[in-house]
Amino acid sequence: MSEDVYEVPEGAEYRYLVQDEEEEQIQYVRRNYVSPFLVVSRRCMFFIGCGVIALLSLAGYLAYVAVTPPPKVAEVKTECGWLRGSWKGGAYSFKGIPYAVPPVGERRWRPPADLMEAGQCWKGMYDATQFRSICAQVQPLRKDGKVMGQEDCLHLSVWTPSLKPTKPLPVMVWIHGGYLHMLSGQERGYSPTEELAARTQTVYISLNYRLNAFGFMALEVLREGSPTNSSGNYGFMDQIQALQWVQRNIHNFGGDAGRVTIFGQSSGGTSVWTLMMSPLAKGLFHRAIDMSGSYVYNASLESAEKVNFKFLQRTRCENAICLRELNITQVLQAIPWQEYPSWAADELADLPVKGVFLGPVAVVDNYVLKAPPFESWEKGGAGAYNDVPFVVGTTEQETDFSPPYENISTWTWGDYRWIVTNKLTPFGEALTNQTLNLYNSSAPCPTSDRCPERLFTTMVSDMRATCPRNDLAKRAAGALKSPVYRYLVTYTPSKQANPSSFLPFPSRFAFHLLDSLAFFGGLEMVLGTLSPADISFQEMITKYFVHFAKEGRMPEEWPEFPSRVALLDKNISFVTNYSRERCDLWEKNGFFSYAWIN
Repeated sequence: MSEDVYEVPEGAEYRYLVQDEEEEQIQYVRRNYVSPFLVVSRRCMFFIGCGVIALLSLAGYLAYVAVTPPPKVAEVKTECGWLRGSWKGGAYSFKGIPYAVPPVGERRWRPPADLMEAGQCWKGMYDATQFRSICAQVQPLRKDGKVMGQEDCLHLSVWTPSLKPTKPLPVMVWIHGGYLHMLSGQERGYSPTEELAARTQTVYISLNYRLNAFGFMALEVLREGSPTNSSGNYGFMDQIQALQWVQRNIHNFGGDAGRVTIFGQSSGGTSVWTLMMSPLAKGLFHRAIDMSGSYVYNASLESAEKVNFKFLQRTRCENAICLRELNITQVLQAIPWQEYPSWAADELADLPVKGVFLGPVAVVDNYVLKAPPFESWEKGGAGAYNDVPFVVGTTEQETDFSPPYENISTWTWGDYRWIVTNKLTPFGEALTNQTLNLYNSSAPCPTSDRCPERLFTTMVSDMRATCPRNDLAKRAAGALKSPVYRYLVTYTPSKQANPSSFLPFPSRFAFHLLDSLAFFGGLEMVLGTLSPADISFQEMITKYFVHFAKEGRMPEEWPEFPSRVALLDKNISFVTNYSRERCDLWEKNGFFSYAWIN
C-alpha cells in the first residue's frame, strides 16, 4: 500500500474500512476525504511534474471509484458508541444492536431501562455484523416444548442502502408476530434484508421484544412496588423503547426520523394497533400498517391478574422475589398453555366452542393503554391516540396456515358439512343452516382439489379475522382524521407452501403470513421456484407498502376506506364491500366476541 494516503478530517461521522489484501493491512479512511487535487506526492520536485502527477492521480482515483464496490465493512457512531456493520447485496446492515439494558435478574418484569441513563453503554467497537439471541420462548406452545432463546434479547437491527443519502430516507420498523409468544425480528424470509433495502431505497429496522410470560405476565405481585403501578405489557414497553432509539439514532444510518412507519403482522399487527393507542408512543412514528392483528382487546388489568393466578400457583411462588429467581425453563413450563386461561391459542383456527374464550395476554393496564382501543376512539378525543395514516390488512384464508384438522386437505363435502354442523349446532339450528347456505359447495374455487379446505378456512377466517377487522377499519375511519386503507389478500399461490418453523402446515390458499412473506421475499423460501404470478403479487405488495411509507398515503388509484376495499391478487382490484352478507351473519349473532385476541 502506498505511503501517500488521504488525510482524515476530524468530525466525520462515518468510517469505512478498506482492506489491502496483498499487505494484509487495514487502513481507516473517512468518507469526507480531501479532494484528489490536493493529494500531492511528497516526492514531487517540479511544478510541471506535480501537475502531471496530480492529473494522473485524479484519473486513477476516478477509475478506482468506478470499478471498486463499496467497502465490505462500515462503522457508525450512535449515542451509545461505535458500531461495526457490513455491506452485502447493495446495502449496509447493523445487526444485534442493544437498545435497552438486559431485562435479567432484578430487571425481569420491569419496564426497559435506557442504556445511557443506566451507564451501560459499550466501550470500544461493537460488532454489529451478526444477530444476537432471540427472546426466551418455547416451541411448540406446550409445557414440554423446546426451550429457546435468552432473556438478554433486547436488540434491534438496521438495514440501509446509504449511510449518507442526498435526502434522508423513509424508515420502516418491523414488529414480528408469533402470538406474542414466539419468533423474533430476525427470522429468515420474515424480516428485512439488504436486498430489500437496496431495491426499495428505504431504511428498515426490526427488533426483538420480550415474549410470553416474560413480556406479558400480569400479576398482582408484580404490580406491587412497580414504578408504573401496573403489570404485564412489558413487550409493548420494549417496542416503545426501540422506537425512541430510532428517533434519536436513525439519522446516523441515513434515515428520516420524521417519516417512520411501523408495520407488523399477526401479533405484530396487534402491537401496531397498541402503539397507535398508547400515549407513551406519541410522536414516535408517522404511519402504521396492521397486518392480520387482533380485534378483541378489552381485558382489564385486574381481570388478567386474577385469571393468571394459575401461573403463580404453578410456580409455587408467593412473591416477586421468588418469581425473579426462577430460571427460564421454570417460567415457561408454568405458563397455562392448554388449560384455562389457555395461552397456546389452539382454538383460534377453528370454529368456536360456545362460551369458551381465551385468556388475555395483552391487557388494558392503565399505563401503556389507558382504555380499550375502541373506547379511546369513541370517547377519548384526538389526544387519546396517535392519529396517523393507517392500513388494515387480512388474508382471505387466514387460518389455512394452521388448520385444526390434520386431514382437512382430504375432506369431502360430506366431511365439511358434518364438521360445520357439529361445531355450530350449539349456537342454534337456524344459524347452522344459514352458514351452510352462505358457505356452500358451489362457491368458486381456484384449484381443482382441496375446495372443502378452502371454504372451511374462509369461513373461520371471516368469523375470526376478516369481518371483525372490517369493523375495526370502519371504527378507525370514523375516529381518525388521517386516511385509513383496507385490503384483503385473495391471491392463491402457484403451489402449496413448504412447512417451516413459522408455517406449520402445507398451506395452499391465501394463508396467514402470505402478505408479509411476499414483502420480505420469503415466498421463494416456502414455495420454491416462483411463477410469474407469484412474482407479480410480491412486487405489488412491495410497491404499495413502500409508497405508503414514503408518502403517508396510497397512490391515487387506491381509495380510502370505507369507500373501497382493495383485493390483492396478482393484480389489485377494488370492491365496495367484501362478503357483506356473510359478515352480517357473524356480527348479528355475536361472533365478533370470538374474534382473534392477542
